[in-house]
Amino acid sequence: MITFEKKLMKMKRLLSIIILFSIVLSTQAQVYKYAVHFTDKDHTPYSLDQPEEYLSQRSIERRAKFQIPITEEDLPVNPAYIAEVLQATSDAELIIQVKWLNAIIISLSDMENIEIIQRLPMVSEVELVFRSDLKVNRPDKLTLLLEDQMVSNPIKSITEYDSAFYGGAWTQIHQLKGEKLHQLGHLGHGMLIAVLDAGFTGVDERLVFDKLWENDQIIGHENMVDPGETVFEGHTHGTSVLSTMGGYWEGNLIGTAPEADYWLIKTEDGTSEFLIEEYNWVAGAAFADSVGADVLNTSLGYTVFDDTTMNHTYDELNGDSTIITRGSNMAFKKGMLVVTSAGNSGNGSWKYIGAPADGNHVFTIGAVDLNENIASFSSLGFPWSDEIKPNIVARGHQAYLANPYNDVISTGNGTSFSSPILAGMAASLWSAEPSLSPAMIKRAITYSADKYSNPDQIYGHGLPDFERALSILSIEDLQATESLVSVSPNPVKDFLAISFNNDHQGDFILAIFNIQGSLIEQQSLNTTGSRMINIGDYPAGIYILEVRQENLVSRVKISKQ
Repeated sequence: MITFEKKLMKMKRLLSIIILFSIVLSTQAQVYKYAVHFTDKDHTPYSLDQPEEYLSQRSIERRAKFQIPITEEDLPVNPAYIAEVLQATSDAELIIQVKWLNAIIISLSDMENIEIIQRLPMVSEVELVFRSDLKVNRPDKLTLLLEDQMVSNPIKSITEYDSAFYGGAWTQIHQLKGEKLHQLGHLGHGMLIAVLDAGFTGVDERLVFDKLWENDQIIGHENMVDPGETVFEGHTHGTSVLSTMGGYWEGNLIGTAPEADYWLIKTEDGTSEFLIEEYNWVAGAAFADSVGADVLNTSLGYTVFDDTTMNHTYDELNGDSTIITRGSNMAFKKGMLVVTSAGNSGNGSWKYIGAPADGNHVFTIGAVDLNENIASFSSLGFPWSDEIKPNIVARGHQAYLANPYNDVISTGNGTSFSSPILAGMAASLWSAEPSLSPAMIKRAITYSADKYSNPDQIYGHGLPDFERALSILSIEDLQATESLVSVSPNPVKDFLAISFNNDHQGDFILAIFNIQGSLIEQQSLNTTGSRMINIGDYPAGIYILEVRQENLVSRVKISKQ
């Protein structure tokens, strides 16, 4: 007869075996991911003289247009270095390479093996970027606040850019006077937008995206989180984001850039938060650059992580320190307009913007509601910073977007939507003047905003007016009914004569930019009549002379011989 004590001992032994087995399984299942940085790109098989091996023709042409040199940053990571890392330990697996940082992401099942890799002579640094034992499952990390509403699908003429044609999207487009661009035929045609996000469930099924597929406007898709896997499963956030730009369902939802082309790039793991996602983003941005993207939309932001040792501090968000912010500034340097959401921490404990919204060259977008009031969740700029963030605002409270699971239109809250609404409008604006640099596009949008003369850390420069931004971009006479200045001679070799319109006397700001949009020279003037400027030392090329007086702007293209 088995006593109770014997039964209890047997149960304890069984329980111990189960616990031990579970521990073994758990240990075997652990995954650690590292960013492995290399010292150089020496002896690479790739050459700066043959960029077509790693950049598309479109990317090469963009660099030529804006006089952007092809540099070592553009070269892929040395494949011999990658091979040596993978051969150093049997459990190392390559996930992606991050060429702008001269790094790769690898996975290991044994943390101790990273010491072997650290000792390799070509390795400069290793950084733990993911560990499965600290993963916190976050199914609601990017959950949208959706309010489903059924909508009809009336037949409308494409020439009628009115509220009935746009459906719910009218409110968010008309708020920016974006329909004025569309009426003139500027709907993003010829522009390529890369959407870096968490996933695009339903994009291959929903009616609102049919036009994109029918016209081959979805150029391709890439998965940086799980290379080789589909981007059309796993998360819906990118679907809703894309719909605000590329959606086209007459009478229901028209996006801000319905004629642009799109690359869909998954960089975000929607179920967890680790530093690896910033590396994924930089890899995705470099990929977007290589295929020739003009605009990047990033409805993502990073502050704290599942592994608290990876957390950012306010001091790190200084415009060019975090991995993703460095990558964002690099993307701008390569000739792309980088648009990102300010974040949704305005009424939370963090309160302020995250990365990459802090980026010096990033176009950071806050959120307002239908009545142009700041949304309570919209992250604030740092009050101790001289940098104005957010840069501007757009609709992010109850924004209209596509439902990923059904052919209905929904609304959602978040700067996740103010960012793509603005990014699409920027692409449509840029399609009107594609010869201009992203810096000039960004500047014109900012100048057009209603708080440009009195910005703050809540609204930034305020709500843009894209009809006015288009006027600002006109190369000869921009905002004034009469030009503020005229110049001669043009083309010019040495001295440029600038004549000021006598009807606009007072204080002026005169600035000269190169074709990339970089400021070359700036002066504050109080003058009428004429002024001579010596530009004899400038390299030959195209420059933009810009004169501002309060809310008036004139810009003249100068050809320097």
